[in-house]
Amino acid sequence: WFKRLMKKATIYDVAREAGVSLATVSRVINGSSVVREKTKEKVMKVIDELNFKPNQIARGLATNKTTTIAVIFPQSLFAHVKDMIGGIGDAGRTLDYNITIYTTDDIGNGPMDDVMEKVIRTRADGVILFNNDKITQQIELVKKHSIPAVVIGMQVSDDSLGAVYVDAEKITYDIVNNYLEKGKNDIIFVSPQQNLIRTVDLIEGMKKAYQDHQLPFDEATQVINTSTHYEESYTQFVEHFRNHKHDLVFASYDKEGVAVVNAAIDNNISVPDDMEVMAMMDTSYSLICRPSLSTIHLPIYDMGALAVRLLTKILNQEELETKEVCVGYTNIYRKSTIQ
Repeated sequence: WFKRLMKKATIYDVAREAGVSLATVSRVINGSSVVREKTKEKVMKVIDELNFKPNQIARGLATNKTTTIAVIFPQSLFAHVKDMIGGIGDAGRTLDYNITIYTTDDIGNGPMDDVMEKVIRTRADGVILFNNDKITQQIELVKKHSIPAVVIGMQVSDDSLGAVYVDAEKITYDIVNNYLEKGKNDIIFVSPQQNLIRTVDLIEGMKKAYQDHQLPFDEATQVINTSTHYEESYTQFVEHFRNHKHDLVFASYDKEGVAVVNAAIDNNISVPDDMEVMAMMDTSYSLICRPSLSTIHLPIYDMGALAVRLLTKILNQEELETKEVCVGYTNIYRKSTIQ
């Protein structure tokens, strides 16, 4: 008996000692009213004797829930969303949910179909997705398998789908409009291969600012696509700045902003005197850049935590005023711009 007490008890031990099924033990743990009082007392007595600590799997037996949330994102986004994943993890622990992370490119867990098969096999209750170039396909897959989801970085919702996002169109409109009002209209936008914030919305904000100033906007020349790898984007911009100089270069990420600054300086373009540079996210890249990088601060950690809270409310079918949560942002001006 002493050895049995010292061993960590499981739900199977409780069921065996009480002479009841696993489902009955789980119902007792979850406070179900369908269990007879006498049976409940017997199970609770065994739980006390064995010092049993119920886990999430045991709680899920009666409710058919695993209290597991799957987080799916392209591996190439990790450097930009690691703080967001921290928010997801902390919120998951607070709300007593397990978090499982999957990535979707060659050095991760593979194509989305394969990842979804793993998510379904592990019976995840819900999924958190990150905006990327395959987000439409990913949303279609979670809908196909009737898995509730929250998308970070894109405004979208339905009965079992929510979103945590920023007003990307307003971000670029305000920035570009400010420069156009100063007579600085040579502005380009740098977009990496994978963008947490919807690129089409960012570009739309630029277009509207130019339209409001009755100026032409040429997407073919004013939007530059680049790699998510610093070495590749830096090399690309070293070549670009040999023959180009702009009033403002606005980049989706701080890392690409650093590549722009370094490539410009290596072409004898002074930042910010000859060309201003601004980026997004407000990561450590913006601080280690020389000159320090002006950036848009996004509440990355909070966006992750909000996504978990929103998803759990959807899972529990709680009444919500909206399934689309728009978060604020702050413009932080440092030494790469003249303000």
